[in-house]
Amino acid sequence: MDFGWHRSLCCRAKLCLWTGFLCAGTSLLLAQAFSEGSPAAHLQRPIGARSLGLAGAYTAIANEPSGLFANPASTAWLPVRPAFGVSLSVLGLGRTHSSFAYAQSVGWNFAIGAAIHSFSAGNFVARTSRGTSLGTYTPQNITLSLGSAFRWEFFSVGLTGKYLWSGLAGSGLSGQGVAADLGALFRAAELFSIGATVQNLGGFLSWGERREGIPATFTLGIATEIGIAPPLRRERIPATGEERTTWLPSPQYVLLSTEVRYTQGLARPTVLLAAEIAPLGGIALRGGTTLFGDELGQARWFTLQRLGGGLAVQLPHTLQLPIYLQADYAISYEYSSPTRLAHTVSLTAQLAP
Repeated sequence: MDFGWHRSLCCRAKLCLWTGFLCAGTSLLLAQAFSEGSPAAHLQRPIGARSLGLAGAYTAIANEPSGLFANPASTAWLPVRPAFGVSLSVLGLGRTHSSFAYAQSVGWNFAIGAAIHSFSAGNFVARTSRGTSLGTYTPQNITLSLGSAFRWEFFSVGLTGKYLWSGLAGSGLSGQGVAADLGALFRAAELFSIGATVQNLGGFLSWGERREGIPATFTLGIATEIGIAPPLRRERIPATGEERTTWLPSPQYVLLSTEVRYTQGLARPTVLLAAEIAPLGGIALRGGTTLFGDELGQARWFTLQRLGGGLAVQLPHTLQLPIYLQADYAISYEYSSPTRLAHTVSLTAQLAP
């Protein structure tokens, strides 16, 4: 398992009820600094500790199963062994965002992936117009994703189909819908990476006879990775006896990523900037911010709309446990949290050969 965008996971590191529902839904939307005030606004949130630690500037550098949420084309670069990722975000006021993802290549430059993520807005008490309690309910949003990707030498494309469910758990009130994500990823050797996606294409939620459209989000990201003293490997070519020198991916590096995002209905796009540094093999530090964006309808530089940081540690591999493990943690800005902070933990597992 390894960190940088050019690396695969398998590389071993050194180290009234309706009124109440609508009010809860409104609170859910206002609680999201990234929300566009639209149905299924939780789909605008980054998923996974690495993505959140980079403030969501992840389209061009996704390299683990949860990358399916950011760019479905990224799964084509994973090894031909199953990889799994789980994450949990604690957002304050009883709200949580959790996910599980699986992805792997299956040969012939083809990859598959599946995922589920859930956004819970906490509990609230529904009451009649006279204040009589109708019970305690939990607004819940669940998304099931199924994706595939195909890769050529330096380029990959991917597609993810999503089934959406949103409702009040236990009340019988719910809506269903679908959406699709399209993605592309271009990697120029070890020089740079470019990613592009259209998320929630054709998305909608149906509530009985009423249908609400989900705005699509367009992203374009570019990243570069700078190795710090990359190691050399010298070997002789058997046929000629000549010595050949190969530069290996450095376990110490600096990764820079920038991304432009635009969601339908907004007045202006958001520009993100992020960096990740691995000062030691098996340890990485990261941070990201909104360079430019919309804040309360006004154009602002360095807004708090997306702001995050975090770290990752690759856990030691043992022969008794035939998997490589990586633990990630992120702290990010959360508008409605009493502390203005959200905490996310993720665990990624790659089956060993």
